[in-house]
Amino acid sequence: MEEPFASANAEAEIVRLTEGAKKVHWNPVDSTFFDLLIPPTVYPPRHDSDLLARRISYLGAGRGRNFLEIGCGSGAISILAASFGWKVSACDINPFAVAATRGNLELNCLQGDVREGGIGPEPFPFEQQFDLIVWNLPYIPLEEAGEDFLGPMEEAALLDTDSVGLAGRLLTSIANEDLLAPEGRILIVGRKCTNLGAFGFAHRTWDKLSFDDGEELYLTCLWKPFEGASNQYVEETGSTNSDLLESGGIGSHLRAGRQLAGKGRRGRPWTSIEDCYAGSWVVAENSEISPGNMQLAGGLAVLDSLQHESLRLKWPNDILIDTRKVCGVLAEGRSLGDGTKVVLGIGINLKNGDNDLDIEIASVDELLEIDAARLDITLHAEIASLLEERNDIPSLDYNGIRERVLEHMRNYGRPVVNGIIHDSFGINENGELILDDGTIIDDGEDIEWT
Repeated sequence: MEEPFASANAEAEIVRLTEGAKKVHWNPVDSTFFDLLIPPTVYPPRHDSDLLARRISYLGAGRGRNFLEIGCGSGAISILAASFGWKVSACDINPFAVAATRGNLELNCLQGDVREGGIGPEPFPFEQQFDLIVWNLPYIPLEEAGEDFLGPMEEAALLDTDSVGLAGRLLTSIANEDLLAPEGRILIVGRKCTNLGAFGFAHRTWDKLSFDDGEELYLTCLWKPFEGASNQYVEETGSTNSDLLESGGIGSHLRAGRQLAGKGRRGRPWTSIEDCYAGSWVVAENSEISPGNMQLAGGLAVLDSLQHESLRLKWPNDILIDTRKVCGVLAEGRSLGDGTKVVLGIGINLKNGDNDLDIEIASVDELLEIDAARLDITLHAEIASLLEERNDIPSLDYNGIRERVLEHMRNYGRPVVNGIIHDSFGINENGELILDDGTIIDDGEDIEWT
């Protein structure tokens, strides 16, 4: 395949620069119109831009809060944000895009600070914190680009040629430069991203755009997980679940190097073995949500954090390698007035070592290498991705959690109760197993799997 940034493409781009700018009358949302002048090599507003524009319009007035657009292109999104009262900063690696954004802001009688630069080896062009950061990511892998290229600068707005992935590069830069303000949000548009929690940010899909050819683009919202809640590590404790049931508000997190009185199902004692991860979170308070749903979410968070195809989810609370347990998840509730406080505990065997257990267990190091501190950052983000509630982020999706768990369960096998194999099963709103004959199972030890 021809490289998009070869000398022949650069020569073609020089010729393209002699063409005149195009006039565009952009109508991203009802009753909102902007006139734009878009020079050659600058990315114009398209369907992906409209997806981002609609969400920004739904967020409402900026009230002078700080807004940053990375890869501003023609300036369309920055212009929309400025019209809603955001204090706009924008940047692009294409100097013609910087000129276009400045000119289009002026053309629409709006203001913004526009600079050349972006996510890359050079210093980022801004240092302050932002309440909303957006990027319409270049999302097409080079191998899917085809044979005809637009030219190096416009192709840079379309192609993701970064070996790390531009979404990961963005989140690393935001964290390292401390660009996200307290309670701030990040919006990215592109193909469905994976492993975002590994960068320490919670994430949830907000909008999706489907094309006739099967292509799908997602608008993903990211934020700092459980911001402001207590997050502690202790070398040793009795039970992280018990500690948080006694004290701690929503999002409080406690990790222990070793537990001496941990809990398993049906009140069984559970003691940390060497090199074991043990952590708990307060995931509900004064809530009517069933702890069963929280437990299902905990299993998904582990799978999302470790991301290995050999891991299996066994309803309701075990993660296995083959038939050997590598992780247990336990949700415990305590009545609080009219609601329930729910603490979610997760224990994971990270390394194979000496233990006095009478069953064969598995360890994560059979599949991949990860230390407890690094895993904790990812798990914290993935738990928040599934269970954190805020008014300014996408809503919780318990139906989506149950659907994902069902998919993993079907991959694992079929339930057997009293010697009868059930080919069809589901999960109810309490996280309980529903068999094809209508029987409801609330305890995983009442069934076997085949």
